[in-house]
Amino acid sequence: MRLILALTMLLLAAAPSIADDVRRGTSLYWRGDYGAAAAVLKPLARDGNVLAQFAIAVMYDDGRGLPQDFSRALSWYRKAAHAGLVDAQYMVGRFYGRGRGVKQNPSAAFFWFNLAAAGGHPRAAALRDQHRLQISPAQRRRMEDEAVSWHERHPRQFTCRFQRCIYPGWTPRPRWTELDPDEAVPR
Repeated sequence: MRLILALTMLLLAAAPSIADDVRRGTSLYWRGDYGAAAAVLKPLARDGNVLAQFAIAVMYDDGRGLPQDFSRALSWYRKAAHAGLVDAQYMVGRFYGRGRGVKQNPSAAFFWFNLAAAGGHPRAAALRDQHRLQISPAQRRRMEDEAVSWHERHPRQFTCRFQRCIYPGWTPRPRWTELDPDEAVPR
């Protein structure tokens, strides 16, 4: 019992420190000190901090602080998406929808956009509906059933309903989609 109490106290004491480290890492990123941001955020991401995982994914995606590597970006987005971060679910959908870092897969894109839309992401429903047209009715039903099952197995979500989504504050709108005409033209 004392061991459990001691571990609980240790975890509670460490939580503000981790949050401070994430804030420090993102602050460094926004100041343009990408290498320092990566040095702060990568250990946190490896330890399972969802926001740090998302930040590392963005850094691989953009090639800022870490070499541009779409496969690694997708890997980090997936980790955060599986932890329930709606913004990461949206980005995984974009990667599958475009075939960025992975073979293009409209069914997988539909699944991830479905999860992100259920979590309240402001742009996910439109992209989910566009991908709905690219898959068969049987695939659509299977992906919808998988999304429901996923939510049953992962009740803890970082949704946009109770807090503001990271998008668009953390990342600019992606410039590489074929699905959104307003985003297809580089700025």
